[in-house]
Amino acid sequence: MSTMEKPINLPPPKDPGLAALLTGIFQAWTREGVVFLILRNYQELPAATTNDVDVLVGPEQVAKAEEVMSRAAAQCGYQLHNRVEFATLACYFYHPESLAQIQIDLFSTLKWHTFKLFSVSEVLARRVQRPLFAIPDPLDEALVSLVSPLIYQGQVREKYRAGILRALQSQTDQARARLAETFGAELAGEMVELIQRQEWSELERLAARLRRAVVTRRLRRHPFQTLASLWDDSLRFFKRLAYPAGLMVAVLGADGSGKSTVAREVVQALQNTFKPGKMLEVHWKPVVFFSSRRRPTGQPNLNPHGHAPRGRVASLLYLLGHWLEFLLGAQFQFRPVLFRNGLVLVDRYHYDFLVDPRRYRLQVPRWLVKGLFGCIRKPDLVFLLDAPPEILQSRKQEVPPAETARQVAAYRELVRGLPQGRILDASEPIDRVAKAMTGCILDHLRQRAQRRRG
Repeated sequence: MSTMEKPINLPPPKDPGLAALLTGIFQAWTREGVVFLILRNYQELPAATTNDVDVLVGPEQVAKAEEVMSRAAAQCGYQLHNRVEFATLACYFYHPESLAQIQIDLFSTLKWHTFKLFSVSEVLARRVQRPLFAIPDPLDEALVSLVSPLIYQGQVREKYRAGILRALQSQTDQARARLAETFGAELAGEMVELIQRQEWSELERLAARLRRAVVTRRLRRHPFQTLASLWDDSLRFFKRLAYPAGLMVAVLGADGSGKSTVAREVVQALQNTFKPGKMLEVHWKPVVFFSSRRRPTGQPNLNPHGHAPRGRVASLLYLLGHWLEFLLGAQFQFRPVLFRNGLVLVDRYHYDFLVDPRRYRLQVPRWLVKGLFGCIRKPDLVFLLDAPPEILQSRKQEVPPAETARQVAAYRELVRGLPQGRILDASEPIDRVAKAMTGCILDHLRQRAQRRRG
């Protein structure tokens, strides 16, 4: 290429589908000498999976496995858009054209918090090779499916019980020996007997004793390894605290812009990146004080400008009270969700005080509002659903046409001044607006992941 030529930005290749993506990754790992196995739920792979793919690799091969996986995904048009260091390394990929997303978890330890449960090297050594990937030895799979939820949640999952029973009945002595390495001979014997009698409730009552046994045995037998693991986990914890993996998004727009409808579709589209149980949807602001008395009615405010403004003192007290709630809510409601790699989606947020103070019956200077809320946590992205005033009026007539036009102009001016602001055409069909917002969110995550990885 001559010096006068410019690089051509080609569109991403069409989505080859989940099967081709996973096949490419598995083949690349095998080709590059990465020793791995699929821990669970592998029956339909590579054609289909549940929410994610759980892969076990040795701790010395995690970095190589991630690098090879990212290259193989890129060849299929998929890009890494989020990377979260839980006890596992969770890697999220998406396709810019189809917006399909997949999560692949790299396990390099089998432990409860900082305390090892099973030896990764031994589990990998006993793996059973299939044409495309390896799976665990049946007894290892049964024990991991038994112990992990039992230690973490105090339960034995129903869907794994038949497999656990079958494996222990066929290899009773081996099961007792492997459990004894973790919990001691006495507890291991109790566990095996309860499983054989299918007394699952009694087995679940052992959870507290099992946790104590893991802690005491690891500290007594391997104190320095345990302390090193605790140090590594602490560093990972504080890193996630400083750079949370989740995302906070605010959606703005005049009445009739479709904020709630678009938000619902975006939440659905992102459920393979942000699991529904880790999402927080908030209308306007977090409720901190007297929450039981302030439950949303679900009914729209048909006359938001129908009441006279408050006096200046009352307006100031009202603003300060809500400012405090925004401040505390961002710290104690939003931060935990973001730490857990959740999505916080806020409709309106405090920007509404600047655009539509009359809705809140305020008489306060604009500079005071900007100064107070300058110290509140800012969203990672702010979307304005923008449309001509006449289109918004055709959908909702809660304020006069002149007020709708004023709000449209004010929102545009506000969002154009925000570095994280994005303006979307809300006159388009809802599904297209939701797809555009989803694409912006995923691309923002991709850029953030690149910055954090250096």
